[in-house]
Amino acid sequence: MQKPELLAPAGDLIRMKYAFAYGADAVYAGQPAFSLRARENGFKNLDDLAAGIEYAHRLGKKFYLTSNVIPRNVKVEAFQNALLSAIDLKPDALIVADPGFVGWIREVRPEVEIHLSVQANTTNYLAAKFWHDLGVRRVILSRELRLSEVVEIKNRVPGLELEVFVHGAVCMSMSGRCMLSNWVTRRDANQGACDNSCRMPYRLYANPEPQCENYHEQEGSFSLQRTDRPELDPIALDEDTWGTYFMSSRDICAIDVIPELMASGLDSFKIEGRTKSVYYLSQVVRAYRMAIDSCATQMKQGVATESVKVSEESRRAISFVDGRGFMPGFLRGPVPQNYESTHEEAPGGCVAAQVIAYDVSANACRVNVKNPFSIDDSLELMTPSGMTSCSVSAMKDFKGGDVDRLHPGTEGWVFFSEDVKGLEENATFCFFVRKNP
Repeated sequence: MQKPELLAPAGDLIRMKYAFAYGADAVYAGQPAFSLRARENGFKNLDDLAAGIEYAHRLGKKFYLTSNVIPRNVKVEAFQNALLSAIDLKPDALIVADPGFVGWIREVRPEVEIHLSVQANTTNYLAAKFWHDLGVRRVILSRELRLSEVVEIKNRVPGLELEVFVHGAVCMSMSGRCMLSNWVTRRDANQGACDNSCRMPYRLYANPEPQCENYHEQEGSFSLQRTDRPELDPIALDEDTWGTYFMSSRDICAIDVIPELMASGLDSFKIEGRTKSVYYLSQVVRAYRMAIDSCATQMKQGVATESVKVSEESRRAISFVDGRGFMPGFLRGPVPQNYESTHEEAPGGCVAAQVIAYDVSANACRVNVKNPFSIDDSLELMTPSGMTSCSVSAMKDFKGGDVDRLHPGTEGWVFFSEDVKGLEENATFCFFVRKNP
């Protein structure tokens, strides 16, 4: 069977290079000023886009340009001009959401491959066929769909490429079509300026005495619960009375659904996270690369889908990244939510340092420290070819002095007591990972 494409986010040129180093087949990057990550987009101009596209093509990889704002009248002409300039750089496809712009691109530049953004909220096979008939090559399906619904769309519109999200953040609205940020801070999420209002805690003020005017001063054990469904757990305030994060969804992690997704013949598995760190990106891409390759090998050997197993190393890689708690999305139900926090630390450990350079003669790495670590901590070196335990003989701070501990926000040197294979050629893409005891 043909392997699905592993599609990774590229927040800037540096993140793009890490994504490719750790196994991505393609990346998607935001068009300057006209994507839903416009505020944090590291691709600031056409020169950045040209450099990214050239780098991807030199590796034999693909570069998709995310141009998925739904513009108002005042932005239409500027968006058209920006799209025409970007098309000249020859990205492999445009990711578009606005139906008017899909039709306009098909009219003025019919040779351009169009992928329909998840912002278009495609949730059924009739909509999928409509877009396919209009000339769309691929549809990125809404995150709200169950696996059975995804499979039905694939079966009913077999000529259409389908892309699904397998990892990353989820909005508590229809595939991100959210108005909350606009209401709260007048920053429009669909114009690339979301302030993540849904990730903040909220307190419920209830009034046990209907005639009391000072309801906002009332304290008590109040909660939100559907009275028609008493069997459902209430959404309660946390112990510190900060409120509840009832609008902040857990993150998708579909690592265990990979065998079924691959058996369904889907074309692209997408990772969310253009604003995430290079370490997060590298670790997650590595996890899904291993999962896809392992499942493909088993399927090629004739192993039945229900017996195909995702490698433990894939799961272990996910255990080294922070998140909001993980769930398989709607691909498998039920869907637990996260009412107490918007952050959960990685259970396996954390990134200790990012490698800047490798000195062959000294057998030492110059590092940028991300989290504190000591010479006697249990460390692994993470490289594009895998993670290996490493024996550290000495450490020096940025002044060259011997130390037993390095601190975040500084640079230093880590010396090995033995050779580490493959480090010399991969040094700039490596990390030290501190394992939890």
